[in-house]
Parts: sequence; C-alpha cells; structure tokens
Amino acid sequence: MPVTDDLADDLASAVRTPEIFAVYQPQVSLESGSIVGAEALCRWRHPQRGDIDPATMIGVAERSGVIHALGRRMLDECLDTLAEWRETGREWAVAVNVSPRQFEDPAFVPHVASELTRRALPPASLVLELTQAARPVDDGALLPQLRALREAGVEISLDGYGGGSLAREQWQSLPLTEVKVPGHLVRAAERDDLAPLRHEVEVAHAHGLRVVAGGIETLTHLDVAVALGCDRAQGFLIRQPDSEIVLP
Repeated sequence: MPVTDDLADDLASAVRTPEIFAVYQPQVSLESGSIVGAEALCRWRHPQRGDIDPATMIGVAERSGVIHALGRRMLDECLDTLAEWRETGREWAVAVNVSPRQFEDPAFVPHVASELTRRALPPASLVLELTQAARPVDDGALLPQLRALREAGVEISLDGYGGGSLAREQWQSLPLTEVKVPGHLVRAAERDDLAPLRHEVEVAHAHGLRVVAGGIETLTHLDVAVALGCDRAQGFLIRQPDSEIVLP
C-alpha cells in the first residue's frame, strides 16, 4: 500500500477514535504453564481501506510525527486494560511496544509515571519493549530516559535478541530486565545446532535478564524454547492476539 499524505492525515485523526485499538497476545511461563502477561499489539481498522498493515501504520506514524500521539494512546489504553485485569485478580504484566522516537519527547517518562500512579498500578507490571533494529542504542535521548524508567520500577525489554546484529557491549549498557528471542531464530535453532542460541540465553541469564521466546507456532517450537532455557513464550500455538484474553 503506498504511503500518502492522506494516509498520514487519516492516522492523525484515527488516534482519537476506535479505529485504533490494541490486541493482546498472552505470554506463558515455561516453568508453570500459566499466563503471566501479554504483549499489546497496535491495530488500525481504516473505515475505507480495511485493516492497515502494522508495519505500514508505524512507518507512517514515525515519518509524520503522529507516533507520539499514537504511542500515548496505546499506552493509556493498555494501562486501562492492565488495571481491569488486576481488579479481577489477574496480576499479569503488559508489554507495550515503544518507538525510540517517543523518547525524544521530554514528557514521555513523566507521563508514564503519572499514568501508573493514577491507576495505582505497580510500575513492574508495565514492560516497555524496544526493537533491537529500530535505532542505535547510543542515542542521547534514549539512555537517560530508559534509566529513569528503570529507576521508577518500569521493566524494559529488547526484542530481536540473539541475532548477533547488536554488539554485546551495546545491549549490556541498556537497563534491561528482559530480552526476547524472535520466532525466526527459534525456528533456525530447530533446524540447526541449538548450542549457539542456548549460549546467548545463558549470557542473558548471567546478566539477570528474563528471556522470552517469541513466534511459538508448533509444539516443536515450544520444545526448542524449553531446550534453549527460555523463561517465557508467546505465539500462535499459545494464543492468537485478541482484543480480550479470556481464561479457559
């Protein structure tokens, strides 16, 4: 789908409407098998164009500057959902994807802190998820705000771990609590030797990080995640993303 000014204008309007909504994909503990949290995924249902591909939506948002309003909308909606979960006794965490561009806004960290306080939510119940390839991690706007979030108790996750494209000394400088191994690496490990990726999981554990295996679509993928030593898993085998997580 071509990216047009009209699509950017439509997105700027959509962030104030139900066209933008979150779906949630559960994460389970590989030790207990219980749901321990969920990743929130942003969706856009355009009234004329139908469902917009998420990558297209995020690209438009970042190029047009709408990413700040979109990110704030998603964060607030997800925190509302998290509060609802906890009111019903489901003490899960929610992982929300954030763009490095959001850290250019000096109001971002205070907004996160105030919204957690307003809903009386434990800061550790919010996981902010960065994508490894999104931007170099030495960006001056990124590290200070990540550190402030960690000092406030918010958890920080790095998606794309284990691929070797980010120097170890770089990710070790980030105040992370979690790393996520993407599904394509889990599938590659299934076909090849598990030892290299298992070593990366061991390194993460040695630094006190939780490891999530993403993209789990088959029982074999799940077996690989267990063999790698991952702590949590998510994927279509466990549950497809939905607007509401209903316990069986």
